[in-house]
Amino acid sequence: MAYLSLYRRWRSQSFDEVVGQTHIVQALKNTLDSGKISHAYLFAGPRGTGKTTTARLFAKGLNCVDGPTSNFCGQCPQCVEITQGNSLEVIEVDGASNRGIEEIRKLRELVQYVPANGRFKVYIIDEVHMLTPGAFNALLKTLEEPPQRVVFILATTDPQKVPTTILSRCQRYDFRRFPVKDIKSHLQYVLTKEGIVPDDDALEIIAEHAGGGMRDALSIVEQCLAYSDKLSADTVSTVLGVATRERIVGFIKALDQQDSAELFKLIQDLYLDGKSLSQFVRDLLAFLRKAVVHQTTLPDIGIEWDNERLQQIMAAFSECERDMRFVSDTSIPLELAVLRLLQPPADIQGLEARIEQLEQRLANLEHSGVRFIDDSSAPKAEEKEPATVQLNPLSEDQEKLKVIQAKWQDFLQLLRNERLIQPEAFLREGFPVSLKAGQLVIAFPKGRGFHKASIEQDRHREPAERALLKMFGCSLAIKCTIGKVEQQMDTGSEGQGEPKPEQVDLNQNANEEPELQQSENKPEPGSDQKQEYDESVQAALKIFGGRVINIKDQ
Repeated sequence: MAYLSLYRRWRSQSFDEVVGQTHIVQALKNTLDSGKISHAYLFAGPRGTGKTTTARLFAKGLNCVDGPTSNFCGQCPQCVEITQGNSLEVIEVDGASNRGIEEIRKLRELVQYVPANGRFKVYIIDEVHMLTPGAFNALLKTLEEPPQRVVFILATTDPQKVPTTILSRCQRYDFRRFPVKDIKSHLQYVLTKEGIVPDDDALEIIAEHAGGGMRDALSIVEQCLAYSDKLSADTVSTVLGVATRERIVGFIKALDQQDSAELFKLIQDLYLDGKSLSQFVRDLLAFLRKAVVHQTTLPDIGIEWDNERLQQIMAAFSECERDMRFVSDTSIPLELAVLRLLQPPADIQGLEARIEQLEQRLANLEHSGVRFIDDSSAPKAEEKEPATVQLNPLSEDQEKLKVIQAKWQDFLQLLRNERLIQPEAFLREGFPVSLKAGQLVIAFPKGRGFHKASIEQDRHREPAERALLKMFGCSLAIKCTIGKVEQQMDTGSEGQGEPKPEQVDLNQNANEEPELQQSENKPEPGSDQKQEYDESVQAALKIFGGRVINIKDQ
């Protein structure tokens, strides 16, 4: 008879032999015993956790001569054929290699045939997440309403890639990774049946490196037995290329003793022996994690680390393991992590003693009459918000204008507080001279045409008008003009300057502004300048408030 690997020889042949997965086994047994058979099931979980094995056991329970039952005989022709893998009623499909729409169409044709010998036709589609979108769409209708006596069992290691339309048509069972103790127990049972006495440390290493998969654990055992007849920790460490527990403990003791020479020697020995330093760091972190979970792990080897020191070491090696992924020489990150951990810790007690001495000296100085002023705690001066003035809507425009002129500086301060820096800078060059029908006329002196033209732009004028509404409580429109503005200050008895109604000498009235500008732009008598200028010159004269001195012919 051809040789069968361990995981095939020791595949569970009944529900009672299934290791772990108690929640799934109990649900499937209840389903078989009650006869409430669903048309589709989804088995999801990591590799080597028993998805295909459980699917075959469920198929035995469906097609056994005593079935449907959870206690199938295993001796009838249907059970024997399913065990041997040549049953016509149980069809296993590899979704990774039969992932196209044509394969699914052939499957749809096959499901129309009734079972030949058994009670149900069971289709087990492994790695179903590898099917193409078109194949999933072709499977949808058949999966939702298959012919009678047809059961689909979909197995996958990546359920996130299965469309929700498929998931909604299946009963989903999630397989869990096997705990280390369950793997060790099952390996001990299998090796005992094989007539092999393993070392407990060897089984511990195998169970930790199996990644929660029973099939992986049995494969490692078989690989180790091919290397040596004795299953010892040294054999397993050599086959897997990992460090033994003695080396890990020796490394931790050298770190506790701050023995840099021994630490670097251990790293060099691991490197020369061909051990994976990345795996060594992962094993080291696993050992330290046990020290966190089981408080007796470190004391058993004579090390007393507090939680702060343990966290520091684990953080350093975690960063080291991450950095190893991006370098070719993995010994460098490990050596750097060791160097950081060998640095002497900060003398916290010494720092606390020095702080106490300084505090005592400060207390003595204050007792002797010296006072210290902490400027950082002094309240900072804040800009005062200018007081708003509500204009009486029944007052005359002239009275309102006097109030606005008196509070003009407060209005400019309000603009500054509102972060309206540009409107405030432009309006500072002007002064309100008249108010009529809600229109506030602001006069700018000659030479300030740029400021006048700037405040007339909507992006500057509209924020200023909103500030006027906030300051004086009424809506005012801004209109600008050019004139001679003179402001005088009247000093009161208290020494505070309050602006009085300004004496404004305008060359032209606000309504006569166009004529004023035209007169400014006229050439001086006796000059031979042209009377007409192009549009760019006119625009410049309007913005900057200048006048033409001379024009040269091109």
